[in-house]
Formats: sequence, C-alpha cells, structure tokens
Amino acid sequence: DKVICNSGFTKRFIDKEYGVDSMVVYPPVDVNNFKPLKKENIILSVGRFDSSLHAKKQDLMIQIFKKMYQKELKDWQLVLIGGCSIDQSGYLKKLELLSNDYPIKIIVNASFRTLKEYYGKAKIYWHAAGFGVDREKEPEKVEHFGMTTVEAMAAGCVPIVISAGGQPEIVEHHRNGFLWKTEKELIDLTL
Repeated sequence: DKVICNSGFTKRFIDKEYGVDSMVVYPPVDVNNFKPLKKENIILSVGRFDSSLHAKKQDLMIQIFKKMYQKELKDWQLVLIGGCSIDQSGYLKKLELLSNDYPIKIIVNASFRTLKEYYGKAKIYWHAAGFGVDREKEPEKVEHFGMTTVEAMAAGCVPIVISAGGQPEIVEHHRNGFLWKTEKELIDLTL
C-alpha cells in the first residue's frame, strides 16, 4: 500500500519515475555503537572499494590529500576503509599505487571493532560519492542517504561531504558539518 524510500533525494526520482507519492524512512543507524575517542590527525572515509556504478571516489580523495599533504597537512593521515570484492581488486590495486609514499592507509574488509576505532580517532570525515556526476541523468551514481556519514558524526568526526544526494539531508552546512561542490571547496573546508 505504500512505497518507502531512504531519503528525500531518492523520493524525488521514485515519485517521478513511478507516479507515486512515496514516504521517506531514513535507514536506521545505531549511533550508540560509535563514540568519540582521543582524536588524532586522521581524515577518514568509509565505503566499498568499487569503481563501477556506485563509486565512492577514493581515487579523487587520495589525489586531493596528496596535494594537501605536500603543503598543509604534513602531520595528517588519510585512512580509507571499505569492503572489496574480487572483481574490484584492480581498482584496489590502483588505489594502493596512488597512495605510495604518502601517509595513506587502506584497510580492506575491516572488522567492526577496527571500523569503530577509526571513526572514534578521526577528526575529519570525507565523502565524495557523486562528484563529477550529472545527478539528474545518473542519480544511481550519487549517495542516496549516507549511513557512514551518520556513523562518523556519532563518533565525533567533522563531516566534510559532497553536497549531493542524501548528504545535505544529514549535514547542514556550517551547523553540524560542511558541504562541498568543488575540489577547491573540499580543500578550503578541510583546512
């Protein structure tokens, strides 16, 4: 009797495509599982290592971090955590090569304990899925909600996330985090 979506962003496309008036029910996130720990100079991003349909853009984040590391972030580390299937091992290898000689840690298929630890230690949380995508023509390539952003915020990370998809439904710019549209904005807001 009812069509349910995971965000207002998704609702917009579902309603138009199927001629319905869907209802938004945000995904449950057990925020009590995530606690701030002693913060370290870590920028964290969590998402599967996948270069196909729903790419999390870890390659972009690595390139931006490398630029920033050379100038402003000498005592910082970028940590990327995510799952990886066998068919995406080539993308993972590309990320590892891009990371050479920089304080970039890639953790594949981390335990929940490790994930919670990094959420707790990280000062900043980056999210870039949907960057460079025409959101009207390819909405499936944009983050529809952003459960990892909610988890990071629960652990006391400052979210600096792309202003696309469901992210603006979680993060209010300059209130509980920051939204960016360009690489320059990501850099400036991070600094």
